Amino acid sequence: MATVTLRKWGGAVAVSLPKKILALLSLEAGAEVEIAAEDGKIVLSPARETLSLPQLIKEQKQLERRLGRRLADRQWLDSPARGEESL
Repeated sequence: MATVTLRKWGGAVAVSLPKKILALLSLEAGAEVEIAAEDGKIVLSPARETLSLPQLIKEQKQLERRLGRRLADRQWLDSPARGEESL
């Protein structure tokens, strides 16, 4: 466990994180983290990525291009029979 010092930074207080800790969590300067207080401890966690609708649509189209057809079609074609249908 490392000991660090809280420092004034503008109207806030900041702490610098050791490089080894950042490397363990695959974080670097500029990364977003979530902060919480739990059982008298400060807990920092990597922020969950949130994508906008345009980003999700773009990723879907890229995935469909890689697969060669629409993902929904592929999932439907590959799914097992659910009733008495036959091909």
